[in-house]
Amino acid sequence: MKKKNFGKISRLTATAVLFSTLVSPIGSFHAKADANSGNTAKLRILETTDLHDNVMAYDYYQDTGNNINYGLSKTASLIQQARSEVDASNSMLFDAGDLLQGNPMADYVAKVRGLTDTDVHPMFRAMAKLHYDAGIPGNHEFNYGLPYLNTALKNVPYPFLNANIYVDDHDNDPTNDQNYFTPYKIIDKTFKDNAGNTQTVKVGVVGFAPPQILQWDKDNLEGKVIVKDIVQTANKYVAEMKANGAQVIVAIAHSGCDVTNERPAGCRKCCFFIE
Repeated sequence: MKKKNFGKISRLTATAVLFSTLVSPIGSFHAKADANSGNTAKLRILETTDLHDNVMAYDYYQDTGNNINYGLSKTASLIQQARSEVDASNSMLFDAGDLLQGNPMADYVAKVRGLTDTDVHPMFRAMAKLHYDAGIPGNHEFNYGLPYLNTALKNVPYPFLNANIYVDDHDNDPTNDQNYFTPYKIIDKTFKDNAGNTQTVKVGVVGFAPPQILQWDKDNLEGKVIVKDIVQTANKYVAEMKANGAQVIVAIAHSGCDVTNERPAGCRKCCFFIE
């Protein structure tokens, strides 16, 4: 999406539950971490978005590192602080996309140096140090074309998820459409409850991209992929994740959405919705 800042981090504190519960998308809720224990467990959800290849606190346009307050190297300190406020195992970190494009270093890697199947993109190399649990593509991931993105993703250090981008098979039959990316991941998350006991909860993570990418990157995507409605796709995969055992569901959408007061329409079954 349109870049508003660099390396934004958002966070919310919530309680991981054994059974999926309808809750406010931002805030806290309390439920039993084990159906028989009566204990609760607090899980902190962290998100970065729109990193735009700003690995370091450096202005590549002005060629200076003076008085720069953005970049993953800066954001990392916020992540460390947020993690330190809860038990070491009681947080999860996600990325909401727009990370491989956005500055001269990104252009150099994509257009000059290039990537081989064994290369790790500089942004992914840095993100690996922070141990992300999952991430999704933003609209700018497609600016350099699908072949480049496919190569970069060969060495992505976390599950890279999207549920509403499909291969364009040109047959106009939606019943046999195949996802271009892995649509979701169910993560066995182990953390401590308020009594100090270890608990394991199945956290389902699903990602979505704005359908407008077909217009914004028409030259790169036309005839190669199709993009389906976010809400309809969410309803499908949230139900599928729950059927497959997900007890908490995190939906990540690279899309503008005001989630400060109410859960987004169509996401009534999501425990958390972050964008």
